Amino acid sequence: MIIPTKSECLKILKDNKVPDNIVAHLKAVCDFSMEVVDFLEKKGINVNKDLVVAGALLHDIKKINSEDHVIEGYGLVKSLGYPEVANLIKKHGLYHLEEEEFTPKTWEEKIVFYADKRVKGSKIVNVDERFEYIKQRYKKDNVEKEVEFTKKIEYELLGDEKI
Repeated sequence: MIIPTKSECLKILKDNKVPDNIVAHLKAVCDFSMEVVDFLEKKGINVNKDLVVAGALLHDIKKINSEDHVIEGYGLVKSLGYPEVANLIKKHGLYHLEEEEFTPKTWEEKIVFYADKRVKGSKIVNVDERFEYIKQRYKKDNVEKEVEFTKKIEYELLGDEKI
């Protein structure tokens, strides 16, 4: 398994002209992901930190000017030779949750999915606040299924604890 380092991920973002505000979001998702990883490791759960870092930093690489940033980001990162990282990107979105191949299953996939749903811009917020923003930003009225799914992942990762 080949995983790009944090600095290699930042270079990939720069090479792909990812705007500063998206990079700030990606860095915040990465930082929050590491808090979740630390929490899980204290409970004795083994997580591939390098994979989480790369997935968190690259998950929105195709966010701008993209028909489907999940599919396009997955394709780009896979083409760069990082198929495991690409899988995390493939499983971080909300639009394909009913499709099995897009549902986060591993700890790493769940962490990146969840961390993304806790970061609004570059600020950590709770799930409800993040989805309120998603509803307004993307003109999406009915997000109850997505909120429920995200809270299920939150419980799997954290139980009753709050980070």
